[in-house]
Amino acid sequence: MKDMKDMKDYQKGELAKEILKGLAMGGFIIACMAMPGLTYIVPLFKPKNTRDRYQIKRVVEELRKKKLINIYTKNGNEVVEITEAGKKKVLEYNLDEMKLKVPKKWDGWWRIVMFDIPESKKKARGAVSWKIKELGLYPIQKSVFVSPHLCKNEIDFIGEFFGARDHIIYIKAKEIEGVRKLKEYFDIA
Repeated sequence: MKDMKDMKDYQKGELAKEILKGLAMGGFIIACMAMPGLTYIVPLFKPKNTRDRYQIKRVVEELRKKKLINIYTKNGNEVVEITEAGKKKVLEYNLDEMKLKVPKKWDGWWRIVMFDIPESKKKARGAVSWKIKELGLYPIQKSVFVSPHLCKNEIDFIGEFFGARDHIIYIKAKEIEGVRKLKEYFDIA
């Protein structure tokens, strides 16, 4: 979990993102305070004043209107629950923030990612290709990418997110053609 920020330090949309991620992880409890109708999100956000409480309430209401959360009363307590659409939005956030971990020393293995996504899933094919490039894999052919860094979990996530995992192959190899060019590209000695 992130260190707590002052409410004024949140950029536009960042508070909503943190609320959704917290709900998806079950990382905080939402309960009703003594002030009627005020939702207080406990350990991530500690509003210092009325303006901060209003900002949280406004963001929670926006999330409800967008059907990313449900708010209901149970046993006299106000409950806020993430919806399936909210969970999907959190996955988008995770996808946007995804980066490969680059070890200090290369293990000598190449990771090759290939895909053959059918024309019926053209949007998924473009999105998978774009995200794999964004992760830093090197394109050796139109739908064949290589990396010296471990990336199986990230590739699995991307494939599942875009509904194309069955069309992606992940290979781990010791040798690959054009190794000099690849080592230069990835700055590997």
